Amino acid sequence: MRAVAQFTITSLCDVTTSDTAPENPYMGQLWVNTNVTPPETMIWNGSAWVVQNNLENLRTTVSTLTTKSAEFQQSVDGLNSYVSNLTQTVETVSGDLTEEQQKVLAAEGRISELEHTVDGLSLAVERQYVGGINFIKNSAGLNGITDDWIYTGTVETDASTDVQNNTTSDSCFKLGSTSASTLKQVITGLVTGGSYVFSLRAKKTTAGYSSYARLQYNGSKYAYAFNTTSTFGWTEYSFVLDDVQDSTITLYIYNRYADLYVSDMMLAEGNAVHKWTPAPNEIYTEEVKIDHRGIEVSNASSSQRTVITNTEFSGYYNEEKIFTLNKDETQTKKTTVDGELTVGKTKFVPMPTASEGLNIVILD
Repeated sequence: MRAVAQFTITSLCDVTTSDTAPENPYMGQLWVNTNVTPPETMIWNGSAWVVQNNLENLRTTVSTLTTKSAEFQQSVDGLNSYVSNLTQTVETVSGDLTEEQQKVLAAEGRISELEHTVDGLSLAVERQYVGGINFIKNSAGLNGITDDWIYTGTVETDASTDVQNNTTSDSCFKLGSTSASTLKQVITGLVTGGSYVFSLRAKKTTAGYSSYARLQYNGSKYAYAFNTTSTFGWTEYSFVLDDVQDSTITLYIYNRYADLYVSDMMLAEGNAVHKWTPAPNEIYTEEVKIDHRGIEVSNASSSQRTVITNTEFSGYYNEEKIFTLNKDETQTKKTTVDGELTVGKTKFVPMPTASEGLNIVILD
């Protein structure tokens, strides 16, 4: 920023010499009129030009004009000083403004950095916590080989110490080493238009033949977690499916002439790998199993288990069905009654001692 000033300075000591009077005269201006002989010195008294040939008057006028010129010069000097001070003030203000502008720019830079940080944080939060629900049912074999899975060859579940030490679920599927074995699940109910992340842990003991785990999505597209003929120890594999446009994905695992262990399978919404969790409504413990099929409570030491589903309420002993409820009918293999038993209009009442027998009463 700069200050600009303009001044028009007319010296009071200037004398105009011409044969015509000056235009726009000012008070006390001198004019030497050459239109007459000899020339006459004239002075403007504010209303007219008067002859100023008297030497004393002329000296007085010149002295007055000299004084006024000095006073005017002082005024000009004062004005110059004021302008100089004003210029310094403007330069100071300009410097202050420049400093403030630098502060504003620095603040804007920090705000921009903060916005980037917030955007990055939002993105990180979005990537880390979107989804988390496992769409794969019975994804580690904790409920055995259920009808959620379609398999061929030799497939079983394993909860050995090695599996427990290397998996989150403490259980896995084992595809056997005799001929070829496959394990497949059709996953439905996905929300289209988003990303999904798939992960699993696996181990292969024998080399030479192909083993792979893949997803089929968007019709005929395939994505492989692994596809190898080599052996490998417990390893976590994962990948992201972007822009899923089909609500159905097929999980397919293939193994041939090797022991392949597969566990902690998880398909979740988002693009960040999640720690394994079972599917919704799945609770699997050693003696209680709850999932979309129903509830099963078992006791390994007594070989008993009770099953409650939407089609069955039954009790088993040594895998033999002992009782079941079917609509309005109860079926049982053996029944022990302490006290009275009423069947329709017939009541059976035991006597105090077994030797006295049983009273049979017909009810009205």
